[in-house]
Parts: sequence; C-alpha cells; structure tokens
Amino acid sequence: MTELFGSTTKPTHSPVVRGNADVRPEDVYQVILHNDDRNTMDHVVGCLVSVFGHSVELATKIMLEAHSKGHAVAEVEGETEARLHRDQLRSYGLVATVEKV
Repeated sequence: MTELFGSTTKPTHSPVVRGNADVRPEDVYQVILHNDDRNTMDHVVGCLVSVFGHSVELATKIMLEAHSKGHAVAEVEGETEARLHRDQLRSYGLVATVEKV
C-alpha cells in the first residue's frame, strides 16, 4: 500500500453508471460503502476491486473516504446491479447499502 500514497498522480472518483443501456436517469442507484471496525483496509480494497472491477487506486480512495467520513459511494448503476453488488459486498463481511439517486 505504501507505493499508492507515494504516487504523484491522484485518482479521481467519478462514479460511472454501468449496466443496462436502458437504465433511465430516474432509475439510478448508488451503492454506499459504510465504515466498520471489523475489516482491514486491505480487505476492503480487495473487495471493491473484486466486486466492481475498480483499480486498486480507486478502491483505495473509496475505502479511505468511507474510513474518514463514515461512508462513500462505491458505484452508481441500475437498481438490479446495485442490489447485487451490495449483496456481494455484504457476503465479504462489509457494510453496504443501496440508495436511489
């Protein structure tokens, strides 16, 4: 993890709506990752990479935001995908919710 913080380039986090091209703007949901006291930072980053396919840099940024602010948007997507991803994060022991945007 040390190499990530020594980098001069900073990843930007702009959630992208993924999934079905038929998703209308009013049908967009965000997957919220909540901070917890049980999981290590490395575990959370690995889960975000696995579930969403995020880069390690983006997953680290999301994890750090959740750690410092209590929650962070992990992804923005259609309802079906958002609920599936929430359930996948929960299966890894993370605390995640889905909110309509």
